Amino acid sequence: MTRTGFAALGLILASLFVSCDTSRVFEKNEPVPVLGWGYDDSRSFSVRIDDTLQAYNLYINIRHTTDYSYNNLWVKLKTTLPDSSVLEDDIELTLAEPTGEWTGNCLDGTCLNTVLVRSNVHFPTKGMHTFTLTQDMRISPLRNILDAGIRLEKISI
Repeated sequence: MTRTGFAALGLILASLFVSCDTSRVFEKNEPVPVLGWGYDDSRSFSVRIDDTLQAYNLYINIRHTTDYSYNNLWVKLKTTLPDSSVLEDDIELTLAEPTGEWTGNCLDGTCLNTVLVRSNVHFPTKGMHTFTLTQDMRISPLRNILDAGIRLEKISI
């Protein structure tokens, strides 16, 4: 099978896997500029929450190249609730083991990490919740980060 054939097969299998994922409420990733991810360049995602009794897991998705120079990534996660109150977290995402081995799923020089950052979360109010990600490393722009996003899943009882 050719490389193109493997890629097509991979896309088909990925779409089948995603379509069977009934726990996912929201997932979106946004590209980061080729020149790097700057401090002032945030990614925002709005999600409507209608069930205040449901428990959720919140993940951050990071796609990076294997040329990324660090074993971690510090991000700021700002959550704006429907009443305009704001929660802020500084989160360290581990992208590589101490041995240098990448923690995500890597293929052809690109790795995808889906990191659980909040478990068993209940949202107290119905309405639009906005999650904003900003990189918080000591360098700006930060190179070799390709995409950043969030994933929200329902927890089954």
